[in-house]
Amino acid sequence: MSSTPASRHLVVIGGGIGGYTAAIRAAREGLSVTLVEAGALGGTCLNLGCIPTKSLLHQSHQFRELATLGHFGVDPQALKADFGVVMRKKNEAVQKLVRGVATLVKRNRITLVQGSAEFLDARTLRVRETGVLLTADLIVIASGSEPIVPPIPGVELRGVVTSEGALALTALPGRVLIVGGGVIGAEFAQIFSDLRAQVTVVEKMERLVSEEDADVTIVLQRKLARQGVDILTSATVLGIRQVDGALSVRCSTPAGEREVTADTVLVAVGRRPRWKELAPERAGITVHAGAIVTDEHCRTVVAHVYAVGDVRGGLLLAHKAAAEAECAVAHMLGQPWSMAARAVPRAVYTTPEIAAVGLTEAQARAQHPHLKIGKFPFAASGKAIANEDTDGFVKILADGDTDQVLGVAMVGADVTNLLGEATLAVQMELTLPALMETIHAHPTLTEALMEAAHDAYNGAAIHLPPRAAA
Repeated sequence: MSSTPASRHLVVIGGGIGGYTAAIRAAREGLSVTLVEAGALGGTCLNLGCIPTKSLLHQSHQFRELATLGHFGVDPQALKADFGVVMRKKNEAVQKLVRGVATLVKRNRITLVQGSAEFLDARTLRVRETGVLLTADLIVIASGSEPIVPPIPGVELRGVVTSEGALALTALPGRVLIVGGGVIGAEFAQIFSDLRAQVTVVEKMERLVSEEDADVTIVLQRKLARQGVDILTSATVLGIRQVDGALSVRCSTPAGEREVTADTVLVAVGRRPRWKELAPERAGITVHAGAIVTDEHCRTVVAHVYAVGDVRGGLLLAHKAAAEAECAVAHMLGQPWSMAARAVPRAVYTTPEIAAVGLTEAQARAQHPHLKIGKFPFAASGKAIANEDTDGFVKILADGDTDQVLGVAMVGADVTNLLGEATLAVQMELTLPALMETIHAHPTLTEALMEAAHDAYNGAAIHLPPRAAA
């Protein structure tokens, strides 16, 4: 087989962010590219995940902020959100971005095939709906993920939806029960609560967003509780039944069983890689623990087949999928790129936001016996005080011997916009002095990173009282 890029045909399965990134990058590198997508370009993130939920969060946040303007003469009780307008604006944002991806696909001369692909052998794919056969020199699997629906009695009832169904609602439910208090559940709790629905969250762990540090997530949990969200932790849903036109949800809690009435039940217990319909076994591709097995270059056990995004398992994040797509294309072209030791930022777009990268505090303590921890509260930030939004803090974890930054965790307004610097610090193995000696504009929230670095290094953050002697 010739190694000339233009002589090689790449087939990409899936048009989400991982798939279209791989397709566009490969086309720009000179490969002949076919992109197979069963639904709308953009995949889950653009159509049923990241983008529509962020649009809803933006709008619900604006509505909630209006209700705080009583000192300007705004009557909070007179405010009412038009849910139809909210959903229309969400759809407009999605459609604009889908059109943008379609334009990029066309301008990069990528052949778009509508349908579902399945393997016939290691180099042949069939489009299930049309029977069209595609022969490939290289293949990228980017088939994404799907919502997990647990075997709860009554989960099939009308009014029980996944996150995808919640994004298609035509009317705002008065009462919403959310099964699962992870990232998806917390964000939807924020949306519905901001729009004045009565919200209950049932989470089996001891706190919301339990994969992040407890001191971070408790700030969010308390804020949601103050906003009126009923949060049941260490709890499970035992069953759902229809009663008088509503849904009655039976829950097991540490205080005993409890019945909660809801108009809509949102099941948000996570997502899982989607690959079964591809029949990967026909190509000799290995699947383990529910995900396609790949190496650090995103290559499967079949040398010319790669997998990127959610189908690989691990963190199911759009930006990780895009990075893996770049990695896969670079590797197939003989360029050095590896996903090993990549710092992948994590974000929750609630109010307050949660943002983190690198090791959690528990992980850092387990791996680094001598650990430095620095914290800077937004209550001491000039910008946060001016914004009248001082909840939260920035926390930096560093190795006690080398001062290398191991992880950053943040909670507060707009902290997701601080992730760029934090991720760079972890990825490039920067030290605390590197952050301390970098001039940060004043007044900005980014100063909190510098101040937290000072606090971790020697407890000498300028805008904090000196630490007591050990």
